[in-house]
Amino acid sequence: MRIGAVDIGTNSVRLLVADVDDEERLRTSHRMGEISRLGEGLDRTGMIDESASSRTLECLERFVHEAEYSGASTIRVAATNALRVAQNGPDVAARFSDRIGYPVEILTGEEEARLVFLAVLSGLNPRPRRSVVVDIGGGSTEIIFGEGQDGNQVISLELGCVRLTERFVRSDPPTEEELGTVRGFVQEVFREKLTHFVADGLERAVGVGGTVTAFGALDLNLTKYDPTRIENHLLSRERITAIEKQLCSIPLANRRDLAGVSRGRADIIPAGAVILSEFVSRFPVAGITVSTRGLRYGLVLSEARRLRKANAR
Repeated sequence: MRIGAVDIGTNSVRLLVADVDDEERLRTSHRMGEISRLGEGLDRTGMIDESASSRTLECLERFVHEAEYSGASTIRVAATNALRVAQNGPDVAARFSDRIGYPVEILTGEEEARLVFLAVLSGLNPRPRRSVVVDIGGGSTEIIFGEGQDGNQVISLELGCVRLTERFVRSDPPTEEELGTVRGFVQEVFREKLTHFVADGLERAVGVGGTVTAFGALDLNLTKYDPTRIENHLLSRERITAIEKQLCSIPLANRRDLAGVSRGRADIIPAGAVILSEFVSRFPVAGITVSTRGLRYGLVLSEARRLRKANAR
């Protein structure tokens, strides 16, 4: 079956159209991503800005059209942190739904995390028995520990690249004081929220999201972003530290020229780099395995399961 999925994130909108067979193997037909910065100003105002909403809706309409044109039999559209926490989130979601003709789900943090875990595990080869997954987004960071394909422990943290950048970073490049403030904030949240997070016997830590894939592209010295080369690439602790230092020390104009760092992500990636670095320091693993399979892959797989169950009745 051919299924389309659109992920409306705090920083970007992503589309996947894929064929799913009976063994849940995915064959990508079409994938797109675009920065719309839906969460711009949200941390300060608590509201989705009208211009950010309009940018995102324009992108959303194009992506839904692409999915329909690609032959998707069904399209699932889901939103994450920005619409989840905004005071006007339900109203914005309703407006989006009316315009595109498909319901826009506002996922809880736990729903988002479990779908991401499902997506990431589907692309790992070999699949680990015990793993921890971190999804660094624009508005939040999800951490999932699980055995096999089941996410047993799930937590969604109000730590996102857009949120932390707007709150703490004013300089270009960020000053040592600003980076120290970001790091201290991330460490405090991790200490408070991960105290009871049990991750014994970990075989692999996996990272997903624009920050992690950018690190993968930089580590491989890619001149052009290539997800097939980045998928399953291992980022060592040492390389994560080195790339973090590089990204945090050069000005925005230079970051924009780096392969894998999109122009719409270059301003917020230092905050993402700090989150990734602090995450690695929390777990006894050799490094982070890069996954390019984010939420949209989980949406496609879960929709395939739902349709298969419905057809079996």
